[in-house]
Amino acid sequence: MYKYNRRRKTGPITILFLVLFSCSIVGLGVLSYLDKGRFWDMLPYFCIPIIALSLILAIFNLVRHSSIGLIFIIFFIIFGIGLVLSSLFGPYSLKREASGSYESKEYNSAISSYELLLYHYPNSRHADEALKNISFAYYYNNQNTEALLSLNEAIGAGIIDPQELQVKQMLSDIYFRLAESHAASKEYDPAADDYQSSVDLLKQVKTGFPDTNEAFIAAYKIPQYLYYASRNYIKSENWEDAIGVLEEIISEYPESDFQKDAVSELEDAYLDLASKLGSRSEYEDAVLWFIKYLETDPTLERNFLLDLKIKQIFEDAPPGLIKEYADSYYSGRAYHEAVFLYTILIEFNPEYLEVTIPPLVNSKIFLAKSFPYNETLQPKRGRYIELEGESLLIFKNDTGFSMASYLKGIGSYIVNIEAGGSAEIQVESGEYELLIEFNTTDLLPFFGNRVYDEKRTYTEAFEIEEQE
Repeated sequence: MYKYNRRRKTGPITILFLVLFSCSIVGLGVLSYLDKGRFWDMLPYFCIPIIALSLILAIFNLVRHSSIGLIFIIFFIIFGIGLVLSSLFGPYSLKREASGSYESKEYNSAISSYELLLYHYPNSRHADEALKNISFAYYYNNQNTEALLSLNEAIGAGIIDPQELQVKQMLSDIYFRLAESHAASKEYDPAADDYQSSVDLLKQVKTGFPDTNEAFIAAYKIPQYLYYASRNYIKSENWEDAIGVLEEIISEYPESDFQKDAVSELEDAYLDLASKLGSRSEYEDAVLWFIKYLETDPTLERNFLLDLKIKQIFEDAPPGLIKEYADSYYSGRAYHEAVFLYTILIEFNPEYLEVTIPPLVNSKIFLAKSFPYNETLQPKRGRYIELEGESLLIFKNDTGFSMASYLKGIGSYIVNIEAGGSAEIQVESGEYELLIEFNTTDLLPFFGNRVYDEKRTYTEAFEIEEQE
């Protein structure tokens, strides 16, 4: 008996899936051309359902003796290959390889894979994770410049939260490492800036996470890093920024191990900045910064190096400006500063001697009475002289040191006498305070009250008693 197998007609659903699968191939091809990252990301989502549907439709059509089933077998093979390729190539494969290396702490290998992923497939759904992980890998691998750039990019893209404690610590460490590298290369300004950036992040850790061990460690590191920053600013002669940092250490971290060193560095920075401004004829600012230096140690002693800087600052400075500052300190009872500035004013502008003597003498005597001194007694009246309303004073210096005599009373007088020398001066008769100072710290000054009668001579003699 002859058996006839009739072929079934292709139904509309089968045709619909043929069209959809064909369009999928075309669409994936276009996507591959436009964006390879998106192509590889989307490929598994297309392949898995099409493989399943192709298999079902192939079996269905072959059972019905429809040759269209062979086409679905072809689709099954094509998308099966695509699924396999998506696991062997593209961003997913690179991510899997990089993650394995990262977990094994093989950071060089992880970085290479992440870099390939980000370079070739920047729009892949795996790119965000790659950017985050490569940032950490750079950090752990001590590639600090790359780590900083990558972290900032990830923060800007919203991939990494900059408020997280770990992120702040990482950034602080990175800036510190960069600062150390710049300092070693004698790139002092960038080094100081990076130390400052590290400090800013440590401050955020200290205030944002106050109950953590990290905050305790940050509190210790902050003044240390600030001091390092100031040292590098100084080396680059960036005195203004150095001063700001040193003042912060002194005011905000008085218990720090670096406070004492900061005080010393600040004094030098004030003086160096004043000298620099003086050399550029910016005298007003130069005098202002020198006064800040003077305020740190009003009793400072002159030496050769200090005299050179003083000359640079004050020799050509407007004398009216120096006198203005000196008068301001005098009226404010800051006598140490006033004495120093009046002395400098006379040194470089002797024509100001007459107007400077009264406040200078008054300041000197006020200061002398505040510290230990040798009391000197009233000398005996000497010979009679024909000086109406005046007295003649004779100063003898047998001490072996130069000395300066300051008289304050009806008038004010200054008399300088060299070692072994003498000097005479006529003064208005009356009551005075007498101060004698020597150009050595080994001798205390002499101080005492005096009454000088008119038409009389008085001998003020000073000598060193020999010790047995």
